Amino acid sequence: MSTYTIAGGGIVGASIGYHLAKAGHTVTLYDRGDSGQATAASAGIIAPWISQKRNKNWYRLVTAGARYYPEFVKTLEAETGVSTGYKQEGVLSLFKDDAVLEKGFKRIHSKKEDAPEMGAVYKVAREDVQKMHPHLTGLYPGVYVAGGGQIEGANLLKALKAGFLHYGGRWLNEDFDRSKAEGLLIYTSGAWAIEQDYIPKIRHQRSEVFHFEVDEVDKVTDTPVVMALGPIYLVELGANKYAIGTTHTETESFSTEPSKENYEYLKELAKRYFPDSHIKDISMMVGLKPFARDYMPYIGYAEENVFIANGLGSTGLTASPVLGREITKFLNGEETDLDFDDYSYI
Repeated sequence: MSTYTIAGGGIVGASIGYHLAKAGHTVTLYDRGDSGQATAASAGIIAPWISQKRNKNWYRLVTAGARYYPEFVKTLEAETGVSTGYKQEGVLSLFKDDAVLEKGFKRIHSKKEDAPEMGAVYKVAREDVQKMHPHLTGLYPGVYVAGGGQIEGANLLKALKAGFLHYGGRWLNEDFDRSKAEGLLIYTSGAWAIEQDYIPKIRHQRSEVFHFEVDEVDKVTDTPVVMALGPIYLVELGANKYAIGTTHTETESFSTEPSKENYEYLKELAKRYFPDSHIKDISMMVGLKPFARDYMPYIGYAEENVFIANGLGSTGLTASPVLGREITKFLNGEETDLDFDDYSYI
């Protein structure tokens, strides 16, 4: 068995740590708990087949992540007794008119042959949208994908930490420097990679999400994730509670103070998509999402004894569990499902 040091206690670091410790390795993880960790402000949508992104390496990674989720969650929750909040109520992708709907349906449905985990895929007429989601506007038709799911990022992180500790990992809530590293050093420091001197160069975007409650007597639960027009999503957080996001602003700042402009923008969007409901504020969440070159994650060696897993951006929650499994296989010298030459491009 080998020794590993992980710098970064977000979802990527926790997943790698959990899988390595489960494989019997000695693992120490450093987490200084920076405000703005992307996990806390992520919607946790597991539905990569909806995306129009055409990068094949990215698509292989995120679809492998979605395929792994049900098995992974079942095992992790059984080991730890910690609920991750994972559920599969499907994903409803909205389109502005019937012509665009038809194109969207063909694009999404064409992926099913290679991804049977998508489950049923079918069109939803305007008049049927509110049968799936009573609060939602009936202005737009949609495509429903039954296999789509969502995960609560904060709860998943708690479960991974519990699993990591269960298998003998050591989790230290303190800052890290290179002199503390034992064995192979794995950097999973997200947006804070700017503090390290390795390549690739990591930049970050600030994303904001508005959490709100619908003030109605009837309690609505078990609604699908909604992918609205543009890069907007709506996810359920409990009975009559939802989150809408997201805004993306490239920045060098590490401020996590919500902006009034984005608050007003997202609240107006909530009113647009829930036009017959009274919206009550809960909170604004801010996350800093790391990106590498061409918005592709970097996964591989930076130098002989330093391994990097960073730049996952908005797909961190989808890809991190399977990355933990695959990186552990790779470091064990085992055959992997992912080809890491596709992601170690420096």
